[in-house]
Formats: sequence, structure tokens, C-alpha cells
Amino acid sequence: MNSSGSSLLRITSGFFKGRQITLPRSSSIRPTTDKIRLALFSIIQDKILSVSVLDLFAGSGIFGIEALSRGAGWVDFVDINVSSVKKNTADIDLKNFRIIKKDFRRFLKSCEKRKYNIVFIDPPYGFYSPREILTLVKNNEILEKNGILIYEEHINTDIDYSGTGMKLTDERKYGDTMIRIFRGEQ
Repeated sequence: MNSSGSSLLRITSGFFKGRQITLPRSSSIRPTTDKIRLALFSIIQDKILSVSVLDLFAGSGIFGIEALSRGAGWVDFVDINVSSVKKNTADIDLKNFRIIKKDFRRFLKSCEKRKYNIVFIDPPYGFYSPREILTLVKNNEILEKNGILIYEEHINTDIDYSGTGMKLTDERKYGDTMIRIFRGEQ
């Protein structure tokens, strides 16, 4: 917490390692913790360089900012409220990104057939159907062949992904958080 009452989030690796971004005190954003980001990026470290990333439900933008810091070629930040991600990307003077203010459904249905190598989804816990989100990702073909989808949810959230066209390849627990890694079924 800094003197203005905002929380600080640290970029854990890459070009911007050690830089901090802020999260307003009044924010309802629940950012991915340093520990979880370190674990996630250790899993995908050999797949991040120069790829296209979608940070869906971007919130503070910490996942996408971390991806750019580690060498991602492009990041699209998508959220219904983009004030936090706008401030944080401006404070660090990032390049190779786009901020899209849209509801996730509207974005996924109209993303101009853009494809991503890595899709990170971190919705507010308990508010949206994981099955609906995974189905929209698959049906709108936004995940590149051999792409990775990372889904962060509360540990008690049951994700019924049958029929979504996504294959669960890994899942890990971190406190009250569950990370599930999917690939599109071929």
C-alpha cells in the first residue's frame, strides 16, 4: 500500500522487472498475485516470446503487462472498465498493445477473427459461467492451433468444460485460486 492508499503490484520478470503498477484502493479488481504469475510464466516461459496474447477481464492489466515484459509480441487488454489498465500501461510506457473497452461476450463474438497464442481469462470469481466463456473462445476461433488458454477461478468453482471444444491439460491450486490450462481440441 502506498501513501495514497493504493495497492502496488510488482512486475516479476523481464524488461520491466521490479517496476510497480497501482491498483486504486476503491477498486473491485482482484489481480493475479506475484506467486501465481511467477508459477504461470514458469509453465509458459518457452512459449511467450513474440506471441500474441489476450488478457480477457484485464482489470489492472498485470498479466498482459508481465507478458510484454517477458517478450510477448502483442497484447490485447479487454475489460468493461479500462481505467486501471490505461493508467498502468501509460505509467510504464508500453508498446505493442491495444486496450479494448468491451463486454467479454461482445468482444469474443466480434474480434475480427484475430487469433491468439495465449489467452488469459481471469473473470470476477463466481460471476460468469466458465463453460460459456470457454465455448465462446472455441466457437469464435480466437485460440491459435496449439495455443494455450489459462483460466483463473476460485478453487471451489466447478468448470464443466465438456462440449466446449477445450482440452484440460493441467490444473494447479494456489491458496483459494485454481489455475486450469486448456488447449483447443483438434
